[in-house]
Amino acid sequence: MNSTDYLCQHFSRIGARLKVQGPGPRQGEKVRIDVGRDRGGEFFDIRCQQGFEPELLDVQAVSRHLLLMVRDGADKNKFLLGHDERHWFAAAIPGYGVRDVRTAIQSLRPAEVEGMKAIRQGEWFFVPVTKLTHKVVNIFRNEPLSRGAGSKPHICEELMRHAGVSVLVSSGYPNGITEAEHNQLFKDNPGASRMHWRRMVRDAEVYARGDVRHRDHKTIHLDGWHRVYMNRERFAKHAKQIAFLD
Repeated sequence: MNSTDYLCQHFSRIGARLKVQGPGPRQGEKVRIDVGRDRGGEFFDIRCQQGFEPELLDVQAVSRHLLLMVRDGADKNKFLLGHDERHWFAAAIPGYGVRDVRTAIQSLRPAEVEGMKAIRQGEWFFVPVTKLTHKVVNIFRNEPLSRGAGSKPHICEELMRHAGVSVLVSSGYPNGITEAEHNQLFKDNPGASRMHWRRMVRDAEVYARGDVRHRDHKTIHLDGWHRVYMNRERFAKHAKQIAFLD
């Protein structure tokens, strides 16, 4: 049995299909993980440069999760793959000491929510707040909550932000640029004015209440204000190897 057959066998234990292929067009990453779809439904699509292939570290058939590792020199990049409510997902795992599915899930959990009764929806965690420490200025309705880089936003019935940096966002700049960077871009590249720009706030304290909707997840209801935290995947330097964002 070759390594691909071995992986496929263990992916089937969690009810998933796997396709391992050569690198895609313009693929710079050693290994790129995506969730594709064909006539048979969703499947994991792993595309590897020559000489690189994932190793299986742990399988949890009941919870439908598994942990992969890709060696890149001295680095041991780890990825959690599994099923979350309605769809398959893949996440890059940050930090050290991750050895199995349990410790991988723990590594993704924000430190700020430890010991708290947090509600999770996808990569977002919502922690109830008993009392706000600042004045409520603006409440936005049906406001998108996005981690940028092309992810599908979660829509909050009511949302407010405190502090943070005002940025301008477009398809070419999904993580946003400051007003000064925006003005300089327009001077250097007049064509930038044809991009669809919108103003957002980056790295703010975010609070939400009411319904939070996302097409890949069950709607949750937040009774009262909840502080919003994002999972720790962004701290994994190999996160760009994940093509499937939500």
